[in-house]
Amino acid sequence: MKGTGLMKLPVYEREVLRCALMSSKPFSPAVVRSWVLIKHEAGRQVLKSLESKELIRRIGGSQERSYAFLITEKAVALLHRIE
Repeated sequence: MKGTGLMKLPVYEREVLRCALMSSKPFSPAVVRSWVLIKHEAGRQVLKSLESKELIRRIGGSQERSYAFLITEKAVALLHRIE
């Protein structure tokens, strides 16, 4: 069986995307940390990685600070893909 792109993501990134999809509203870095039970710096790295892969997008804040994120259509498609 051929693996999906979702399975190539690290486990924390997959879980953040799943939780974000179920939430269906903007989520903050603090919420992400509570979803996957990780510390501040690890949460930042997960969010940066997902944002660089265009699986989440920043809303509000600035280049230095992020207040909230939304899951992108690319991530939704990845979560729903069956191979």
